[in-house]
Amino acid sequence: MKKRISQTNIQVKQDMYKALLKLIGDKTFSSISVSDITSEANVSRMSFYRNYKAIEDILTEHLAEVVEEYRAKEAEELDTGSKTAFYDKKYMLRCFQFFYLHREFIDALITAGMGDLFLAKITEYLIQKWIDTEGGTREETLRISAFAGAIYNMYREWSKGNFLELPEDIAAILHDLRK
Repeated sequence: MKKRISQTNIQVKQDMYKALLKLIGDKTFSSISVSDITSEANVSRMSFYRNYKAIEDILTEHLAEVVEEYRAKEAEELDTGSKTAFYDKKYMLRCFQFFYLHREFIDALITAGMGDLFLAKITEYLIQKWIDTEGGTREETLRISAFAGAIYNMYREWSKGNFLELPEDIAAILHDLRK
């Protein structure tokens, strides 16, 4: 039986997420306590523990939501019939536009020391999306894993540079590497 989630509970979770992002901007992730989050969000500790076991769960839950949002938007906007479409410039552009939109969250994830989780989600998503589960080869998996690493590292450098380049520029640089 699926658990019904109230609007109030959704708001409490959003408040804790926003509080955590603010706190990550103010102090190191390892020094943030549940009390810090609940105080900043103006919710009870019981609300925290009703929804999460650990502070990291706030970020992992939001990451799952972001991946699902990307999956839904991609399904609406891109023609993904080709097995090499992930190398297409328009696919790369869509990816970096989406990352830019979610940059505050992605940067918080990296700052919290959870960048590997973000990379793992990118890799997992691309493999699920582009490799035939029955006929896919090890070479295809390695190739897509390398591509996921390139996307992740391009994002990290772009972020370090305060997003001076446009998403179009970043996509063009990554696309040119493929040539």
